[in-house]
Amino acid sequence: MQTSRQHETTGLGAALTNEKDFGVRIKAIRLARELTLEQVAEVSAVSISTLSKIEKGQVSASFDTIAKIAGAFDYSLAELFAEELPHLPLPPAAIQGRRTYTLAGKGLMFTNPWFHYEVHATELLVKGMIPVVMEIETRELPPRDAWSEHEGEEFIYVLSGKVIVHTLLYAPLVLRPGDSAYIDSTMPHTFVRASEENTRLLSICLTEKLDFSAETEAP
Repeated sequence: MQTSRQHETTGLGAALTNEKDFGVRIKAIRLARELTLEQVAEVSAVSISTLSKIEKGQVSASFDTIAKIAGAFDYSLAELFAEELPHLPLPPAAIQGRRTYTLAGKGLMFTNPWFHYEVHATELLVKGMIPVVMEIETRELPPRDAWSEHEGEEFIYVLSGKVIVHTLLYAPLVLRPGDSAYIDSTMPHTFVRASEENTRLLSICLTEKLDFSAETEAP
């Protein structure tokens, strides 16, 4: 069984624009490492059934599900979506003075039936925060197995529209532009659009577990 990073997949293309594209990549990595669905499920905490459906392009993966799968393969989100999967070691986490930027509309984008995601600062492969701009498409509560649930904490700031924040332990919370919330993201949570206008929020996840590296850990 191969578990270390390797240059295992090329030519799959950077534009993973649908479920089938993403599933092909995930399956290619898994087979290259001689891993079973059961082994990936154990490491990623994503069910065997869900992994199988993702590989077949039958379902859309949520943000945190993609992050968990990336982590199981020792890839960051940016690496997992790159045109060619990297094989070079990452620089030491002790390097100081890091800087990156994301121009408008140039983040790492992907969608599922409920949300449109744009991940910022993907150039930095080792970091403690994952900034994501989310556009809320759904007006109905997503199914329970599609709620987010991941390590760390999360800051939520509404940019436009009206958002209902649903969490497992609290009553639904209505947020409007300029409102914010700070949650324990191990608690299952999701969002619902509650206005006619374009509904967007900024989500900043603070965790070491959404951005992975085989060589180093985020400081």
